[in-house]
Formats: sequence, C-alpha cells, structure tokens
Amino acid sequence: MATGGRRPGAGRKNHAGETPTVGGLAIVSGLALTALLAQFASEMHPAFWAGLATIALIGTADDLFELQPGIKFAAQIAAALLMIYWGGLVLISLGDLLSATPVILNRFAVPLTVFAVIGVVNAINLSDGADGLAGGLVLIAVSCIALMSALSARTGTLALSLALSGCIAAFLLFNLRTPWRGRAAIFLGDAGSLSLGFVLAWLTVDAAQPRAQLFAPVSAIWLVAIPISDTIVCMSRRLLKGQNQFRADRTHLHHILIDLGLAAERAVALILIIAFVLAAAGVAGWALRVPDYVMFYAAMAVFALYILLVQYGLRRVAAHRASAAGVHNI
Repeated sequence: MATGGRRPGAGRKNHAGETPTVGGLAIVSGLALTALLAQFASEMHPAFWAGLATIALIGTADDLFELQPGIKFAAQIAAALLMIYWGGLVLISLGDLLSATPVILNRFAVPLTVFAVIGVVNAINLSDGADGLAGGLVLIAVSCIALMSALSARTGTLALSLALSGCIAAFLLFNLRTPWRGRAAIFLGDAGSLSLGFVLAWLTVDAAQPRAQLFAPVSAIWLVAIPISDTIVCMSRRLLKGQNQFRADRTHLHHILIDLGLAAERAVALILIIAFVLAAAGVAGWALRVPDYVMFYAAMAVFALYILLVQYGLRRVAAHRASAAGVHNI
C-alpha cells in the first residue's frame, strides 16, 4: 500500500492503482551497500554521500507529503553547493564549444554548475512518467560513462558507474512492464528520480574536471539528450503560454507517443532506443576525438529536429482529440 498523503504515480505519471514508491530508496541503499562491500565508498568524496542523502531525504518527504517546489529546489541547490564548495567539482570551462577556442566560465562557473546540476536532476525527475523510462534513461547514460571510464582507466568513476548500473538494472526487473506482468511492482518515486539525477550530475561534472578530464561537457549533452531536450521544450512551452512551470500536463514525449496510440511499454522502448543511439553517438564522437564544436552543432541540429517532431506529434494529438470530440457530439 502507498504511504503518505497521495497515491503513488498521481499527477503527471501514467499509472493506476496503489504501488509502493520504494524503488528509489532501494537503489540508494543498494548503491551505498555495494560501495561498502566493494570497498570504494571511501574513494568517493564525503560531499557525494552528503549530497545524495540530502536529495534522497527530500525526495522521500515529497513522496510522503508532496512538498512545495521551492523546498525541493532549495535542497537541490544545497546539494549542488556541497558538490562545488566541499567536493571541489565545478564547471570551469565548457570546452571548445563554439570554435577552437575554449569557453572559460570564470565568475559564471559556480552559478552555471548549480544550474546544470538542477537541470539534470529535474530532467530525470520529469522523465519519470512511464514504467521503466527514467531508470532506463539513466542506465544508458551511466553505462556509457562506465565504458568511457574503463577505456580511460578511471577506476573510481568506473566503480561508481558500474555499481549504479547494477542497482538500476535490479530495480528495472520490478519496474518494467513485461508480457507476464502488466504493470510495475514498484515505482522510483521522487526519492529515486531525484537521486538518480544527482548521481548522474555528479558523474558528468566530475568527468569534465580539467585536472583529469574524462570527457568534455558537450559529451554529457549527448548522454542525456532526451531528458534534457524534453524538459527544455516542455518548460519553454509553458513559459510562452504563461502557464505554471510546475503544473503537470501531457506534453512530455512519452505522453505524446502514448496519446498517438502507442502502448506505454512500446513508447518507453522507442524512447530508450533513441536515447541509446544518441548516447552512442556521443561516445563515438569522444572516441574519435571529434572537435567539441562539431559535436555541439550536431547536438543543436538534433535538438531542432526534436522540436519539429514534438510539434508535429502535438498537432496530431490535437487533431485526433478534435476528431474524437466531433464524433462524440454527433
């Protein structure tokens, strides 16, 4: 049974019935236990564990009591500041993003790092609207980071990435819909989606540190292309329409595909395939040492295509609803 003042999955999520939102706490607990057993917990900076605990606790409180957005943002900012001022992780440069000259952030380094962390955390949180979607998106991104870490002999990053991948895979066994199980047995909850977003943000910011850079910031764009694009487009649309940024709607990619007639599990599978292809392109660009600005302009082209396809999908959904309403009124 669900606990707290709301039914798990209520609001924007495409779920029905009472399903426990314990998946996130299971992943966080599993990650901590794996780190202890594999003896790499001490290799992680204490700021990582403090930030993760902060995010997991605020997410659990939101699952139970549905907190105001301001409270959740405050916790995310606190976790980001722990990362920056205690953990020493900050985006100093965006790499050769626009040309062969690096974009140095200087005084904008701290605010942009906070913005990036909050952006990734909320992008994963907002993608948690269909069984297996948020977990699958993070699994793809983290698996790519694990691959790049293995090829670069970054043992600390590799250990964390593999441990998190294993925890997510175990969770998905109970969260994905299958031919023999029509609905998820457990949900991530905000504790899970926010925590996964924080760990992913930590890994990507850590990977971009100039002292031992694993990959440039532009590579991270490809790893999280779908959730970031979806969040930017949805938030921009609400802003242009003067709508509440935190009001749930059905304009996310998974909602559009479902409203166009795809079964939820097929919509999730399609999105994950696209996310995998884009992440693989990012890894390929990294492996082939494609210039940052080429990868950035290619990412912007993909983003423009995404906007066009989403707009087309929304028009199709609107036309279908208008047609159905007309038939109903006859």
